[in-house]
Amino acid sequence: MLMQLLRKAVDRDPAKVAIVHGDRRIRYDELLHRAQACAGGLGLLGIGSGDCVALALPNCPEFLVAFFACASLRAVLLPFNPHSAPDEIRRLLSDGRPRALVAGGSSLANCAEIARACDPDVAVIAAGQPIAGTVPFDSLMGEPDRTPDEEVFGGRSLYLYTSGSTDTFKRVCCTQENLFYEAHNFVQSTGTTADDTILCTIPLYHSYGLGNCLLDAVYTGATLVLEPDGGAPFAARHGRVLDLLRSERVRSYPGVPFQYEVLAASGEDVRAAFRDVRWCLSSGDVLSKRVFDRFRARTGHPIRSLYGSTEAGSIAMDAGPAAEVEFGNLGLPLANVTIEVRGGAGHVWVKSPVIPPGGYDNRPELNNAVFRDGFYDTGDVGRLDAHGRLVLTGRKQTFFDVGGHKVDLGEVEEVLLGISGVREAAAVGIRIPDLGGAIKAVVAAHEACREADILDHCRQRLSAYKVPRFVEFRELLPRSPLGKLLRRELSDPAPWLIDVPSAREPPRLPRAQQVDWLAERIREQVATILRSEPGSVPRDVPFQSLGFDSLRTVELQERLSRMSGIALSVITLWNYTSIDAYAAYLLDAMQGSGPVPPPSTPDALDGLSESEIAALLERELGAVSEAGA
Repeated sequence: MLMQLLRKAVDRDPAKVAIVHGDRRIRYDELLHRAQACAGGLGLLGIGSGDCVALALPNCPEFLVAFFACASLRAVLLPFNPHSAPDEIRRLLSDGRPRALVAGGSSLANCAEIARACDPDVAVIAAGQPIAGTVPFDSLMGEPDRTPDEEVFGGRSLYLYTSGSTDTFKRVCCTQENLFYEAHNFVQSTGTTADDTILCTIPLYHSYGLGNCLLDAVYTGATLVLEPDGGAPFAARHGRVLDLLRSERVRSYPGVPFQYEVLAASGEDVRAAFRDVRWCLSSGDVLSKRVFDRFRARTGHPIRSLYGSTEAGSIAMDAGPAAEVEFGNLGLPLANVTIEVRGGAGHVWVKSPVIPPGGYDNRPELNNAVFRDGFYDTGDVGRLDAHGRLVLTGRKQTFFDVGGHKVDLGEVEEVLLGISGVREAAAVGIRIPDLGGAIKAVVAAHEACREADILDHCRQRLSAYKVPRFVEFRELLPRSPLGKLLRRELSDPAPWLIDVPSAREPPRLPRAQQVDWLAERIREQVATILRSEPGSVPRDVPFQSLGFDSLRTVELQERLSRMSGIALSVITLWNYTSIDAYAAYLLDAMQGSGPVPPPSTPDALDGLSESEIAALLERELGAVSEAGA
């Protein structure tokens, strides 16, 4: 079914640009040719129907080529984050048992080593610069030597995993029919067309990026725009994203709440960048009202929360007129989707042709609890309003957002409990004003257990954004009479950031020496975040080169704001090339002799009253209403 979608796009307009990736522009007929050629090359490596092919790639054209090549072969694709922790990659490959792995860039050697440890006979295909023992991706791309299969195939196609500790490591196997309906349901509900150019800043290995970027684009024959380099933190690259929105006249932007928060805090002309955008979608985590209001006030666009899950795909979205979109209302079910709210607690159950027929195909013992009579229990609690629109009132799942990433707290806790000497452990998501989300580990352990050892153990087994930011030790963890962990009693963030000194009154020295003094104070804060010695932190390289991701960047912004007494924007950290350069800027800002965060940035919205923001939103909604949906 997937190859038929691609061929239909070619039949409609073979010269239409399918993929934009930096300077590369690939037409739909070229994409089809490359997919068929890649299928032929994979076939020569022995890949056939039912075989698993692992894909560890960033967003790039090779991802789409490999995706459709596997669809042509009726193979099963296993996409995953190429920068996952080694234990996570090992667990995925041991479970999926791929016969081939496609990887590239800096992750190629690591992924190849792990894959061969799981299966010495696995074929490792290098997308980009090959290394010893790998097959160059381009070598697969000869002339197609196999006749295209015209028979419609709706069988097994894609492995997707929920967040993965041993207890929650669940896999679904989506069929090609499931994936067809993932696109069909959304397109039918929204009226998306070939004119709706889609900008993808979501990883394609994630079900959200694959379903609502890749599949929606091919289903309609639209152009899919991929960032040429999505490895930097979003705060650092958001300016390039705005450039792409403008230059490619993007009509659909699927994002996550953290990305919208960064965009709403940008000092650039965000309104102009979103001028042609028709859909601003948000999924992957709960969208806050603050971000919803600030982004709408900044751009005039409502963010439409797309409700979905790995197990059921896209479920509901408010696709009505922009002026009528309300915060917290998830809208009607998508086409072919049924939502039922059951029981006094209001558990949300969903029926959809996107639900894989085998449920959890590696954990069948769990299926009866959540898959019944064609319905799936989402684990969420909600209600349907008078118009049949879904409103969530609670979530049973223990997920927490950290810098735009969803963290399964149960997974973190299992890693903590694997540490020798730890008696009890809890992972708690905490919200820190002006900083966002962070994970705190609360541990009851023997005296010999140190914070450094605990965090090092976590770094070896978890991706960076899942590692707790700090550890609190207790004799016992608080529990209810029934033994339930009382998480609220563990969520106090007060101990954090108490070590930030004040630098509001620099010593009376010549300016150059004051800059040097302030640079040392900044370096101390950088070292604290990186857990290193200040002397090992260079002052003449960009923050990104020091290893700053989104979470670390926001923490540094908060630390420097407290240290200087100035409400700094996270964006300014990426405007200066080094600690020394930033120290000069910050000193001028503190002394009132240099540039300070401009009043036009949306941070200025924090100074508005609720009535002023409401008036601003009213003007925006009026403009949207006049322009139409």
